[in-house]
This record gives sequence, C-alpha cells and structure tokens, in this order.
Amino acid sequence: MNKDTALRLALEAMEHEAQKGNDNAYQFEREVIKVALEAKDEPVAWRAWVSKFPQGTGSDWVYVTKPIMKDSVHNQPLYTTPPQRTWVGLTDEEAAQCWTYNDRTSWKNIEAKLRSKNNG
Repeated sequence: MNKDTALRLALEAMEHEAQKGNDNAYQFEREVIKVALEAKDEPVAWRAWVSKFPQGTGSDWVYVTKPIMKDSVHNQPLYTTPPQRTWVGLTDEEAAQCWTYNDRTSWKNIEAKLRSKNNG
C-alpha cells in the first residue's frame, strides 16, 4: 500500500465518523490529509531565515505559506513528498572512457562519473 492509498483510507474513515453526526470530528486532520493528497510536486510551505530584531542582532527560521523574498537562498521549500530526480546513466562512450585494465580503478571511475552526473 502506498502513502496516497493509506491517506485516502484514513480520510474516508474520518469522514465516515463526521457523517455520524459530529461534523467537527477530525476536522483539522481531514484538512491536512486533503492538502497532502492535492500537493504533489508543489511546496506546501516555506522555511525562511529572517532577522528577529529590527537592529539585525539575531535571526531565526520562520515557517510561511509563501516565500518571503523572491529567489532568496534563505527560502527553502517544504514538500509532503520530496521531488524525485530522474536517474542519469552513462553512455557507452562515457563508460569506455572510465574503464581501465585495473577493475578496482574502473569501478571507482564509473562511480565518480555517475555521482557527478546525478548530484549536479
């Protein structure tokens, strides 16, 4: 069972309880699950580094619904499910360039090349 299926089942159970006459049953939890199910690759919130005092004598993280400063390195998106990267393999030519007669060196070269292609 994947996470989406589990969340949908939990939401159905909570809504069933609410239909029994208590509309407020699990109201907050139901809203959180609905947001989580709808938000696939979009951030659900942002973490921003801001000054706590006007004089700039201290800073701290705050959590907000939208980024505070556009394109700032101090804004970090928060996801319900982190975005997945697409795996990038080696071409035949790249693999041949990494290969030597020493097997241990070859595998280290291939590992380093794959790491550089997939980790930026």
